[in-house]
Amino acid sequence: MKNYRIKKYHGIYSTRYIPQEKILFWWRNVFAVDPVYSTFEEAKKELCKYLRKPAVEYIDFDCERDCK
Repeated sequence: MKNYRIKKYHGIYSTRYIPQEKILFWWRNVFAVDPVYSTFEEAKKELCKYLRKPAVEYIDFDCERDCK
């Protein structure tokens, strides 16, 4: 996925990780509230949850057969 990355920011007292998404030519933070994670693993986990598509299952239904 080339449109997503995790930005590593080295501050004076800590290192922070920020999930980002590329839209057109600019990178923006994925989450509107702008959460910052203290470990790469936390940032990766949240980005994966954000990108995961919901599972959809279609079940065939026959009223003649199933409603007796």
